[in-house]
Amino acid sequence: LKDGDQVSNVLIADKDQNIIIGTHRGYAVSFNAADVRSMGRSATGVRGVRLRENDYVVGSDILKPDSEVFIISENGYGKRTPAAEYPIKGRGGKGIKTANITEKNGPLSGLTTVNGEEDIMLITDQGVMIRFSVEDVSQTGRATLGVHLIRMNDG
Repeated sequence: LKDGDQVSNVLIADKDQNIIIGTHRGYAVSFNAADVRSMGRSATGVRGVRLRENDYVVGSDILKPDSEVFIISENGYGKRTPAAEYPIKGRGGKGIKTANITEKNGPLSGLTTVNGEEDIMLITDQGVMIRFSVEDVSQTGRATLGVHLIRMNDG
């Protein structure tokens, strides 16, 4: 790893599956897992997403055609969006907008995929948890705000 870099996630993927990577500033890139060639442990790897200034990866997952992308922002707003709204492109791109980032909802803190039957557990930095059905979260388009899912207390 280069100075200042760290591992953010681990995925188990087959060559025929697609990957999605989401960033703090609200962008996501999706590509086929076959675009990432197998290499030795000492290799530096290949670029999955080209990050914009002051951006970093907040989540990644396997993107199945019938799944939905679930995102959560730092201020507790979240949403789910059909996988079909995320075109499969080559790895290393800057990505497409996956959330409308505002002062109200804040930048993204997480991204994963869901199939609509799971329970979501949100955990804050202070250890507060909330659990709810993913079906309780509105399904919306990519470049939207999302809905308030957890109240964040100041301090």
